[in-house]
Amino acid sequence: MAAKLFANRSGARKDAAWPLSALLICAVAFLAACVVLPVPTPERKVLEGTPVAEEQLDFLSAGVTTKQDVVDNLGDPDLIWEDANLFGYDWVMRQGILLWAVGMGYGGAGGAEDIPKHYSLLIQFDEHDRVQRFERAIRPAMKSYGDFLKDWVRGSNGASAKDEQDRTKP
Repeated sequence: MAAKLFANRSGARKDAAWPLSALLICAVAFLAACVVLPVPTPERKVLEGTPVAEEQLDFLSAGVTTKQDVVDNLGDPDLIWEDANLFGYDWVMRQGILLWAVGMGYGGAGGAEDIPKHYSLLIQFDEHDRVQRFERAIRPAMKSYGDFLKDWVRGSNGASAKDEQDRTKP
């Protein structure tokens, strides 16, 4: 008789074990919890490399600027792909922080990790070692560096830094 104390809106009786089961399930969920919270941040922290600002590219001119001019102005590249006649300057900025926590019983752990955003300045040269084209590009998070470079050389690089800025403008 004590098990038949609760009734729902339609008047049907519920088993008294139902609230106890729900409470038990909630308790287990809270005790064995896993929380992941991404927090966006302004891109001010450099995680790796040396950023190349748009203003630093004013000296670049297709058909005029030479490889030596590029090295003199920007330093040695991070990447030299001879087959594609390509220089790459890479850097990584923090675009957010990933806060995480895992708990079980009386123990648990937590922490914070940087969420990276990978940038590249890619400069391709013609057969006379003069700039053919250049772009500040953003490598998609789930794309390998090699695939990103191959796509860029083919002309389908994905997201450029300019595209990204245009999308984020109000």
